[in-house]
Amino acid sequence: MGSYPPPPYPPPPGPPYGGDWKYQRRVLKEQARAQRDMARAQRDAYRYQARSLRRSSILGPLLLITIGILFLLVQTGRVEAHRLWDWYARFWPILLVGAGIVMLLEWAYDQYIQSDDTQPRYRRRLGGGVFTLLLILGITGIVFSSVRNGNGHSYMLNGLNLNQDNLDEFLGDKHESDQVLSQSFPANSGFTVDNPRGDISISGTSDDNQIHISVHKQVYTRSDSDADSKAQKLSPTLTSTGDSLALSVPAIDGTRADLTISLPATAPLIVTANHGDVHVSALKAPLQVTANHGNIELTGITGVVITHVNNSDSDLSAHSVSGPLTIQGRGHDTTLSDLSGPVTMSGDFFGTTHFERIRGPIKFHTSRTDLQFARLDGEIDISHSDISASEAVGPLTLTAGNRNVTLDRIAGDVTVTNRNGSVDLTSAPPLGNVTVENRNGSVNLTLPEQAGFAYQLDATNGDIESDFSDIKIPDGGLQKKTVSGTSGKGGPLFHISTSQGDISLKKGSIMPLPPLPPMPPKITVLPPDARQAIQDAKQEARNAVREAKQEADAAKREAKQAADEAKRDAKQQNQ
Repeated sequence: MGSYPPPPYPPPPGPPYGGDWKYQRRVLKEQARAQRDMARAQRDAYRYQARSLRRSSILGPLLLITIGILFLLVQTGRVEAHRLWDWYARFWPILLVGAGIVMLLEWAYDQYIQSDDTQPRYRRRLGGGVFTLLLILGITGIVFSSVRNGNGHSYMLNGLNLNQDNLDEFLGDKHESDQVLSQSFPANSGFTVDNPRGDISISGTSDDNQIHISVHKQVYTRSDSDADSKAQKLSPTLTSTGDSLALSVPAIDGTRADLTISLPATAPLIVTANHGDVHVSALKAPLQVTANHGNIELTGITGVVITHVNNSDSDLSAHSVSGPLTIQGRGHDTTLSDLSGPVTMSGDFFGTTHFERIRGPIKFHTSRTDLQFARLDGEIDISHSDISASEAVGPLTLTAGNRNVTLDRIAGDVTVTNRNGSVDLTSAPPLGNVTVENRNGSVNLTLPEQAGFAYQLDATNGDIESDFSDIKIPDGGLQKKTVSGTSGKGGPLFHISTSQGDISLKKGSIMPLPPLPPMPPKITVLPPDARQAIQDAKQEARNAVREAKQEADAAKREAKQAADEAKRDAKQQNQ
């Protein structure tokens, strides 16, 4: 204590405090800056501590895994891309429901963990990337749903009619007009028509050696003068090059031209429609049709027919076609009936395919199915999950997967290769060799009661049953059962093998297929009354079109006069 001086103590070293206010202000600023830095450091420490107690949601990885699996199934052909998008357009809200369920389960788990006071309290976070992905998927679902409906009644976009063929309607009001063209058709000439937007309807009903064209124009704009200008530009042009006559319609934004054409039945025809349906009837010449975004309907065609369908939402139907028919591309529903020539289909068809009464051989090839047979007296339906055929004549060859196959009253040789589905086959006299190879599915074969045949039956992880008493079935307990021999007097060979399924041979009362009926006679000469009636009907149709055009022009003139008068009245009132 003796070493310290008595108070008052001397001031600390440094500048004197005195009354230097500048020095005091500087000291206060430094203290405030130090306190601010300390507060920031404390805030950052709290933030880092809070982040360390956060857990990332597993929703993001689950979404990526799900999307990856779906795309993998599409790439490997397990799932058709068209059906995946169609399903997503219908059920995309399930995605949001699933995301909510995952987040709810995570919250419940965290609440359970935090009930223990010894465990730290964690918080779940949903990253910005996951939120953005959910937002993009939701917007995509809304758009796909609107486009899929095609009727403008999406509950999220009520009142909008969104599809790829009617976007012009958003450019303004619809203005309609008609135009009629007629021109002599050179003998032995072909005809080519190209319409970028609009339907095409062609019939070979012209008997005056002329081509008759009716054009129904639709212009979407908010200006009457612009509508008149575009309607004039939309007029089709006919050009003759060598032995062919070509009709082309200009491509103008916000317009559509529907063509109705009547020409001689013997004129070879080439039709191209970019956005629109194609209807062709009563033609006795080769026909080639290309529809990029539209349906195709063919009726009463005599000649070689080649069609190209290039949109997975487009339908095709052909009835009463007597020449070879070739269908290529991508389409939706396909309906063929009463065909006399061979039929070849190749591409991808995502809807239902229906065949009915086809005299010629059929070849059907897609990425999932190969089907060939010689003649069809009944019908065939091919859908996403099933293939059924009745009253067909072989040799029939079918390769499919993930489908249930039902073949009823099939005569001749039959070869079926399938997986992940059942095979039910009823063989009709005359019997042929039958080979069925199936995986993960049962095989049921029904034969006539008095049938004689040779057989070899192989079942892995399945049983073998038979209504034929001379077929001896081995005792159960074997993983793989094999039976071979001859039933009755012998005959064609039935080789059936399956895994993860049973084999069943049944007896049935099966009638043979009826013989092929003769071709109906061709009518080369029309009765005078029928010819006169057809001519009268055509004349009435032309008169009706002419009168409709005159009435439309008169109504248009009256509307313009009324508009001009209204403008003059408004101008006078303003003055």
